[in-house]
Order: sequence, then structure tokens, then C-alpha cells
Amino acid sequence: MLRLLLLFLLTGLNHLGYHATLAISCPGCVDLDELSFQKTIERFNYTLCKFDIAFPYGDKHEAFAAFSRAAHKVTNDLLIATVGIKDYGEMENKELGDRFGVDQKKFPAIHLFKGNMDEFVKFPDHLDITLDNLKAFVSSNTELYIGRDGCLKQFNDALRNYANKEDSEQLALIKELQAEQEKLTKPDEQANAKVYLMYMKKLNELGYEFLEEETKRLLRLKAGKVTAAKKVELHHKLNILEAFRVHKLTKAKSQKPEPKKEL
Repeated sequence: MLRLLLLFLLTGLNHLGYHATLAISCPGCVDLDELSFQKTIERFNYTLCKFDIAFPYGDKHEAFAAFSRAAHKVTNDLLIATVGIKDYGEMENKELGDRFGVDQKKFPAIHLFKGNMDEFVKFPDHLDITLDNLKAFVSSNTELYIGRDGCLKQFNDALRNYANKEDSEQLALIKELQAEQEKLTKPDEQANAKVYLMYMKKLNELGYEFLEEETKRLLRLKAGKVTAAKKVELHHKLNILEAFRVHKLTKAKSQKPEPKKEL
């Protein structure tokens, strides 16, 4: 109820033209306007910019803020920016929005700029604005890697098509990534690498069916009564499992033992 009242108050202040401070914050985001926009984005290799109402709130804004927090942990080459557009008073930043084809009836609009005003990619209209979709959008349009929580780029890259490799190739890759794990210095990265290696061994021993069974098991656990810390751990494991998924399984199904159900 309190949140609902807050949003009603915020909306009212927007239409009255007051500068509200009640909008949901966006840590790490830089607020740009018509004067600062070009000079700022030209200083960065990439800029992910959200064009929105002047005082944004809601799930989409929260997803953008979560992406900002995630991106700041892994790269200095991506500016996370916001542009607030007003449809009242002096219509601040409206011309800037019009220049990039922003439809105010479909706020927010998210653009990825590549070092200048003219080279940019629009976030697809058909996709929901979620943390994972924003990560995928940036990763697929740049060389930057902002992976899912718990994932390690070097492991994800090495594990492409792992399920279709011959057993001998899988075992060789396990040894290779065990050596890679020993080079890691951060405790959380070491812990996540251990999960990768565990799943590599399980898929080698039990076959691709393990991936589906383990995914179902983790989802059941996550939906149950578990602590917040355990839920984060399960979320990370589910994200890591996605690194093993293939669009098409081409490896012949071998006689593997049935996966044991873990408690």
C-alpha cells in the first residue's frame, strides 16, 4: 500500500512539474540532457542509455538499475546513462528523444551507442526489459561480457558445445579448466568454477539427460522454503547450467547410468 501511494504521489508531482526525489534510484547511472549527451557518450566506447519519463519507476526501471550494478562490477568501458523526457513545461529533452525515434507512448526506450551519436542499436521492442535480456543485448552487440550472475566468461567460452564433444575431449577440457580454476584469486569465482567442474564431470558421466534433471531439481528447491543465501546459490547454479545447453544434441546417446537424485 505504501509503495502504491508513493507511485501516485510521484505521478502527481510529474504532472505538476515539480522535481521529485522519490523516483527509484539507479545506482551508477549518469543523467544526461541535450547539452551533455554528445560530449559524454563520445568519451566512452559504449553507452547504454534509457530514455524514459523524468522520474521513472517500476519493474523496467528496476531491471535497468540492476543491470547498471552488474555492469559496473565487470567493465569500465560501458557508460550507463538515463535521459528524462518531459511532456510538460519546457518539454526538456524532447528534441533529443525525437532525434533517436523515441516514442513517448512506449517508454522506456533503450539504445546502445557505439562511441558516437550516429551509431547505435535499439533494444528490441519484442523483448521484455529484464536484467538477463539487457545482459544478452549488450553482450551480443559488443565484445563486452556481462554474464549472468555466477557465470565466468572464460568457462562459458570454453564450454560451448561441450555436450556434443567426445568423452575424451570432455575429460581433456576438465583438466584444462581445473588448471584455470587454480589461477582464480577471488573466492566467489573459485566457488563458481568448482560448480562448473562438478557439472562437467556429471555430464561426462551421466550424459545430457543430467542437465534437464538437475535443472528441474534446482527449480524445485528454489521454489521451496530456503534461505535468501541458498536462493542466490541456486540461482547461480541454474545460470551456470545454461552454459552447457546446446541447440541441438548431435552426440550419440550412450549407455550412461541413471542420475542419482540428490537430497
